[in-house]
Amino acid sequence: MIYGLFLDPRTWNIDFKTSPFWNPEKYGIKIDLHQNAFNIPKQGVDKKYKFVIASEVWEIPIQKTLQYLKNKGLKTILVPREIAPSKSHIGVMFNYEKFKYGDNYYFTPDLVLGAGKQYCKLWEGRAPSKTIGYPRFDVYLNQDGWKTREEILRRHKIEANKRIIFFPAYPPYHVQTINGVSKTFDLYDDLQNTLKALEQYSLSCSDVQIVVKIHQMSFKCYRKGIGSKKEVAGLLKQYYESPTKYMKVIGDLRNDSSVAREMIQIADVVVGYTSMMLLEAIIIGKPVLHLNLKQASELKNTLRFDDDLVTIYNNTLDKLPEYINMVDKLDFRQTKLVELYLYKVDGHFCKRLCSEIKRIV
Repeated sequence: MIYGLFLDPRTWNIDFKTSPFWNPEKYGIKIDLHQNAFNIPKQGVDKKYKFVIASEVWEIPIQKTLQYLKNKGLKTILVPREIAPSKSHIGVMFNYEKFKYGDNYYFTPDLVLGAGKQYCKLWEGRAPSKTIGYPRFDVYLNQDGWKTREEILRRHKIEANKRIIFFPAYPPYHVQTINGVSKTFDLYDDLQNTLKALEQYSLSCSDVQIVVKIHQMSFKCYRKGIGSKKEVAGLLKQYYESPTKYMKVIGDLRNDSSVAREMIQIADVVVGYTSMMLLEAIIIGKPVLHLNLKQASELKNTLRFDDDLVTIYNNTLDKLPEYINMVDKLDFRQTKLVELYLYKVDGHFCKRLCSEIKRIV
């Protein structure tokens, strides 16, 4: 048995332990979760460990920990939770002064195991990399542990016998680093205009229930009373605090991806901007409608789903009902987006990971 450490409790609980196929011991690998990676340089590490898996290599405390472990002879492996970064991430990942430690802005792992080739491109010329998929999506391959539709409806207090249109909302702003300068892009109007269009659609269809999930970052700001106060505002706040039979907003649970996963499972159509939520919906054959409104379209070097998915722009937002009815009849499972960003969703991520660990240790 080869022993190793995993340094991110949240990623471990949400993405790895939820996979019905997560069983590294089957392949001769034992991975232990370390609850506080930042304390490792002070506490030391057991000599039985031969490798360490990290979900990021940029924050200075994790750089210090990984360098300490590398000096102790452990192989360092990056399995990033950020599975599909765009070009704009390069400015943050590899040049951001906030991350500078010594003479570098990131720790160089011995191996990068990205979800898809889109991520691995970022590491060309920096570290060896390979695409192996990601375990977060394995849950969609085995429905034995799923709640029933009725159980999900009861949990979230959604009426039965209605078509569910699910919209995983995005934050009202987006921060990018451009030419070394951090810039905040306002997305508030895009979000509110989307909510308004969905509201109007739900009011015109008695058999429709719009369900909006607050983004985890926005919900954290709302609960703690921090941020710009626009994270949960306008229609988003209105329907969270006063849900109706035609439209409601639900919160998010930290360290638990069940809310989004359950809503994708019961949704008839998933509406969203460029995000992994749309790809998750595609994996299980759900119709998706992509949004790329005015403010979002002005973001620099972001991922683009426009060429592969039915997309609504500002000048077609008033046709949202027609688009929802149109995508409801389409099959998106053949899109190349899943392969590009997620490689394979086949239940064999754990096997591929263990093979790479054995190869490098």
